Amino acid sequence: MKLSAKIRITSGYIINMIVILAIGIIHLNQVTTRSENLLWNWVLFALVVLSIGMLTTVFFMLKKQLKAKKIYEMELLKNQKLLQSIIDNTSSPICVKKLNGEYLLVNQQYQKLFQSKEQNLIGKTNHDFLEKEVADRYRNSDLEVIKAENEIHIEETIEQADGVHTYLSVKFPLFDSSNRIYAIGTIATDITDRKKTEQSLKAANNFFNLSIDSLVIANNTSFIKVNPSISKILGYSTSELLEKPFSSFIFPEDISRTFEEIKKLDKGENIINFKNRWVCKDGSVKWLTWNATLDKSTNLIYAVVHDITEEIKLKNEAEEERNELLESQQKMNMIIENISDGVIVANSDKQVLLANHSANELFNIEDDYSISFNFSNHFDVFYPDGKTTFPSQELPAQRALAGEITNDVDVILKNLETKEKRRVLLSGRPIANSQNEVVAVVVTIKDISVYKKLEEDLEKKDLESRSMIGYKLEHVKKRKNPQKD
Repeated sequence: MKLSAKIRITSGYIINMIVILAIGIIHLNQVTTRSENLLWNWVLFALVVLSIGMLTTVFFMLKKQLKAKKIYEMELLKNQKLLQSIIDNTSSPICVKKLNGEYLLVNQQYQKLFQSKEQNLIGKTNHDFLEKEVADRYRNSDLEVIKAENEIHIEETIEQADGVHTYLSVKFPLFDSSNRIYAIGTIATDITDRKKTEQSLKAANNFFNLSIDSLVIANNTSFIKVNPSISKILGYSTSELLEKPFSSFIFPEDISRTFEEIKKLDKGENIINFKNRWVCKDGSVKWLTWNATLDKSTNLIYAVVHDITEEIKLKNEAEEERNELLESQQKMNMIIENISDGVIVANSDKQVLLANHSANELFNIEDDYSISFNFSNHFDVFYPDGKTTFPSQELPAQRALAGEITNDVDVILKNLETKEKRRVLLSGRPIANSQNEVVAVVVTIKDISVYKKLEEDLEKKDLESRSMIGYKLEHVKKRKNPQKD
């Protein structure tokens, strides 16, 4: 059985003490009895030799132990340097604290976290260089480790030169040989970028789910992810849309051209404003428009979808109304063109929109848009006497813009270029919208020059006829009564 150095030293010390005591007793006995017994002298000599041997043994044992201790200390220092070198070359900040919060060990990465506040953390506590509120927060997390007697994971924030960083810290207790906690170790990992990514993903996910627009992620045949908006449009639940190929929901006549459009994505083209029909759960059909792009790294299609069913419906209704209006306008044009009177239609901005053939002849202008709303740009306007100028503001066109209806205003128009005069009757009618606002006017021009000339000719002939009749009657009277002459 091999004895430890401690037992051997202790045993040698006890034996040596016994020998010394025995030598003392023997020497005292000889002194008191004054005996010169040879046996006792040999015993005394043997004890002295034994004592010297024991002391020599203890000396060498102590020397060996000191050498071993020195070697151990050197090895320990070597291991400490190795440990420090290892932790200094890790990317994670690492530290060890005493139970009172003093730093026992820190690596370079951990020191850099507080370099601006404290150049050497060893022997310091967080309260020595941090604000109390911050230091208390760190201290409380350390106490949680002591209470749990096991490792804990906690997120901690540290103010650095480039802003606040978030660290995921693993804190764990260190036990001594008696299984008592004597220190607290911490290994921290910077998760700032990961937190930002998580927040971005969370925001993106919220945007995806809360978007009013319908958002879709798909491959070439099936939906991978859809937001609630498209489920609301089509009436299917998310699970129903994901469990079948999307062609199951496309209007049969649009399936082939839809897949032809998808093929463009493989060629590097984007899908812009592609329209197709989809069959809803209730059997109704809706028009959807798609804007999509392909992520070649994942081969996933990202699309934004809009329901344009009402828009298509309104467009079709507008097209029908437009066709009806065009048909009505064509009919109206035929009617207007076959009216002998001149007709002019102008908007509230005094732009002529329409003039029939009779109006074109009157103005001697073929292009309707070249006709001016202001008659004075084309004619001198007179009262029927042909001398007095007719006020332009009293013309039916101007009065119609003010909402007034006028009928058969008798004027003479003298063309500024040809100097030709025409006797006309002008009438004006306003056209109002549902808010009773004048949006257009209609002016009719009835040329009565011929009729007036006929009137004048008839009056002239009538006067001539009357004068001739009066001459004849006088001549007959004279022939009947010659004596009166």
